[in-house]
Amino acid sequence: MMNWKKVINGLVLIMLLLSFTSCSKKAARMEIGNPAGDTTSATQPTNPTDTTKPTLACTYTVKPAEWQVDGAKLPPGSVICIPAGKRGALLFKNLKGTADKPIIITNKGGQVVLTAAKTAGYTFKTSNCQYFKVNGDGATGIKYGFVVDGGNIGMTLDDLSSDFEIQNVEVRNSGFAGMMAKTDPTCEIATQRGHFTMKNVLLHHNYVHNTGGEGFYVGNSFYADGVSASCGKVLPGDVVNAKIYNNLTDSTGCEGIQVGSAVSGCEIYGNTVKYPGISPFGPGQNNGIQVGEGTGGKCYNNLVKNAPGNGIIVLGLGDNLVFNNIVLNSGDNGIFADSRYTPGPDFRFINNTIITTVSNGIKLNSETIPMNTVINNVIVNTAGIAVFRKSTDVKLTSLNNYVNKAITTCKFADYGAGDFRLLPSSPLIDAGKDASSYGVTFDYYHTTRPAGNAFDIGATEYK
Repeated sequence: MMNWKKVINGLVLIMLLLSFTSCSKKAARMEIGNPAGDTTSATQPTNPTDTTKPTLACTYTVKPAEWQVDGAKLPPGSVICIPAGKRGALLFKNLKGTADKPIIITNKGGQVVLTAAKTAGYTFKTSNCQYFKVNGDGATGIKYGFVVDGGNIGMTLDDLSSDFEIQNVEVRNSGFAGMMAKTDPTCEIATQRGHFTMKNVLLHHNYVHNTGGEGFYVGNSFYADGVSASCGKVLPGDVVNAKIYNNLTDSTGCEGIQVGSAVSGCEIYGNTVKYPGISPFGPGQNNGIQVGEGTGGKCYNNLVKNAPGNGIIVLGLGDNLVFNNIVLNSGDNGIFADSRYTPGPDFRFINNTIITTVSNGIKLNSETIPMNTVINNVIVNTAGIAVFRKSTDVKLTSLNNYVNKAITTCKFADYGAGDFRLLPSSPLIDAGKDASSYGVTFDYYHTTRPAGNAFDIGATEYK
């Protein structure tokens, strides 16, 4: 005779198991995406070929013959689509998004190529625009959905433009700068310091090459003294929260990346700068990365190769931290620092790897700044002095730097192939000073510092 009580208990057990299984599957699905409202999760990085990215509905589609788009009547959150294909120069003006609802400009259906002569003022320009994004990731499988070809300035973000993000854009063959983000001061008071601040400038995952001048030109270069105008000297506005990261520059006439007037929140990181300064307009404009007048913040995890001048030049505010950079084959100094407008406390050069310089490893002309801190740097195969001071007026703390003539002594995993990880026999391992108090807590490859018993010297940690 069938025991119905056991049957019923068995059925209940099966239903409970199914219920638990269903709940666990739902929980797993919830964990896959980003948290609500978070579009920058470190566990879910943006991928230009991500097929799961939702298709944006176009609020406005730019016609092939249009040369300008006036966004005065477009509401915040609008999506401006530019259809795939070749077209001429394009001007966007009066775009007014909000922090929560930026206006998005994106490519649609494939790659968009905008072309203008080098004698033209620009190829892509924004004027009086706030809270907007230029996203060249609108087509699956295309890394750079926008190609900006030609123009005196390839892509210019000016005329009081602020609060913008530019990504997945290729800029090439400009007569002057490739990508420029600044509003120069004039006699119009709205353009001057204290009246205009360019904020929240995000330039990332772009490719800028074969330019007549700088690859990236962000902020005005003459923060201290200003520029001459018909009404006299006028001071440029501040730049706040500028992030220039994960870009590639190649064969730029002047610096690959130049940032000025960025008084707070500036970070330049994860960039590769190759063959900068190949046709400079004048002396001193052939460096890799320039942290210019009025610029503080951080410059880290960059690779700078084959600069005819200095690999990295720092003329900053004096609250500058330069770390985890790899600087190769500089025609002058690996890193050069000068105190032109430096009200801050110190320049800090920590855990950089500098290989092969025609002059010095790190040259310090910074006589007026309270302290230059040089710790845990690899400086090898330099023709000059590893750490050069202009005079005894240069205050210096120099600790645990590795200096040698032979690159092979560093014991990199594969220097020729660009792999700067360390072999177990490297003398750099555990030979550094603890630099965590300076905010250096990871290496060039994002390995946590220290990975062993102590900090390693140079840009990379052995693990």
